[in-house]
Amino acid sequence: MSIMNKDLEVLDVTVSDLLKSTPSTVSFFISQHTSCVGCRLAHFCTLHDVIKTYELDEEKFLKELAKYMVQNKQ
Repeated sequence: MSIMNKDLEVLDVTVSDLLKSTPSTVSFFISQHTSCVGCRLAHFCTLHDVIKTYELDEEKFLKELAKYMVQNKQ
């Protein structure tokens, strides 16, 4: 699977699913200055939706998220 396909799959993950599977990402969303944590739409919003809504740089967002998840797995 190419990197592009992996990014597309990650972008389809809902905020709620990510927060459930990796609770430490709460701090990541807060650091990105989003209101995702506690939002009722978190069950429906994908990471792609977050990037578009908050006009974030997709590549930077995904790189930061990946680094954050690796750091917090240890």
